[in-house]
Amino acid sequence: MRKSYSVNIFIVAFICLVTGLLYSRFMISLGMVFFLLSGIVNDNPNKGVRCFFKNRYYLSVSVIFLLFAISGLWSENTDYFLNRMRIKLPFLFLPYAFFAAPRIDEKKLKNLMYFFIGILGFSALWSISLFLSDFEHFIKIYGQGQILPTPIHHIRYSILISFAVLFSVYLLVVRHRQLALKERYILAGTAILLSIYLHFLAVRSGLLSLYLMGVALFLYLAFRQQYRKWAIALASTMVLLIIISLVFIPTVRNKIGYMKYSLELFDKNENIRDLSDSRRLGSIYAGMSLTKEYPILGVGIGDIMDETNRYLDAHYPELTDLELLPHNQYLLSSASLGIPAMIVFILCTIWPVFYLEGHKDLLLPASNLMFFGSFMVEHTIESQIGVAVYIFILLFCMKFVESTKSAL
Repeated sequence: MRKSYSVNIFIVAFICLVTGLLYSRFMISLGMVFFLLSGIVNDNPNKGVRCFFKNRYYLSVSVIFLLFAISGLWSENTDYFLNRMRIKLPFLFLPYAFFAAPRIDEKKLKNLMYFFIGILGFSALWSISLFLSDFEHFIKIYGQGQILPTPIHHIRYSILISFAVLFSVYLLVVRHRQLALKERYILAGTAILLSIYLHFLAVRSGLLSLYLMGVALFLYLAFRQQYRKWAIALASTMVLLIIISLVFIPTVRNKIGYMKYSLELFDKNENIRDLSDSRRLGSIYAGMSLTKEYPILGVGIGDIMDETNRYLDAHYPELTDLELLPHNQYLLSSASLGIPAMIVFILCTIWPVFYLEGHKDLLLPASNLMFFGSFMVEHTIESQIGVAVYIFILLFCMKFVESTKSAL
């Protein structure tokens, strides 16, 4: 009986958190509380705290919190340190919540995937309708560094859309035998629509995630002899999509033009304060410099913003006082924690891929590769929504892999 309560709470938690990612930060927090409650309600003795500490896959996710927490010992800005750790609190308790939650039937998890795909799909239709309502205006503003309206910040939103594509493709390719013909058509149509939308949205993080998902899918197909023809077709399609985007999609062309303009001004160090690419590059140079200056322990996560600002003040004074952080999660980690801790951080992000031989499937390798792309161009886990997106999707994918195993 308690198991059924736990499963129901898990489902409510999923719906709350996914809805919150698009529309309400309060719903994000509520969803996380329900996930924890789902784990607590479950009375399986094999899912207790002691067992959690023996499960190196879930535990590795929580270690990320500890890595940043330890740097508080040499952080001078206590207030900012506490703010960073508050944002990263889900790393401390959410892995246990998912571990402690009961094994959930694959059909239920598939329906939750449908909910995720559906809510992202409808939000994309809303964004597309705005685009079509004033086509010329939105084409024009892309040349000025602006973007289509999205429910949340366009970078996080584009990554969520790319994961909606991943879930659609995963069900189509790996779980196709459990799908009715109608479901296959709907999923295929949704994946195509959202992929096209990502190209018109023209957010680099989302497009990078999409194509890295394509790389993961290519490898999955290429290593299976019966699917090698599909792998070749996929590779050809990705190349064709890139060419079509560069030649025919105006938002992509205008975005590239704006990027070139930004880089030219950054190279001259002129009028760079309001240019997003200049901010990105300046913060990355700051992260590289801080890593060289403090290679062993870093500056401490509490002082990372102050030290980044110090570097920018000396080299790019127009970019000071913008609350910038190195726009690369790995660089931010090395600058904050030192190179040894950054290596541990990388290992902690890779290790869950091997949970229950998940590396042989598509879901965990693809999601990990997509987040790798996000980490390379963003400080993904330095905001509440970024943390929620990363840890929720990672742990949900682990739970889905768990559901496919016959005996646990």
